[in-house]
Amino acid sequence: MSDFRFDGSIAEFDYQGIGERTQQTYLGTFRAKCIISPMDHIKADRLYRELLGTVNPHLASKETQNFAFALSQLKVRLVDFPDFFKNKELNGSHLDSNVLIDIINKSIDAQEEYKEQLDERLKNMQDMLAKRIKNKQIEKEEDIEQEPGTDVDDDDFDEDDLPEVTLGGGKDE
Repeated sequence: MSDFRFDGSIAEFDYQGIGERTQQTYLGTFRAKCIISPMDHIKADRLYRELLGTVNPHLASKETQNFAFALSQLKVRLVDFPDFFKNKELNGSHLDSNVLIDIINKSIDAQEEYKEQLDERLKNMQDMLAKRIKNKQIEKEEDIEQEPGTDVDDDDFDEDDLPEVTLGGGKDE
């Protein structure tokens, strides 16, 4: 049975953990995006670089890089979270490291499970269509014929026949 409940591309999961450093118990429900947009990737990357600092970010420890990654990813992935996750500075940044890592891992696991479900649905749909075509319940579309004279081959183009294109202000240099 899945740890996730899906509402479209949003996964909901319950979290229960104990902080290694504080020994505090954390309980709550999170909702996370399973599809990250290009803009979400850009925002997460910008925050990641900001958290590592602008002077020699490559010198940050592996642990610091992992925390920066987790916090920046959770910033764009989480759409709802329990009160214990909230923080004035950056949500989740005050938590024990093991709790933070658990939550980002659950979010990524939800994304993977969602993708597996999509892949399974696609495979089932393809199997169903193939079966219906085989049983002649639906007909396979015939190949589309091109009108004569519309075929284009790479051999039809000669670089010498192309117009000259110049870049710049439009004036001869």
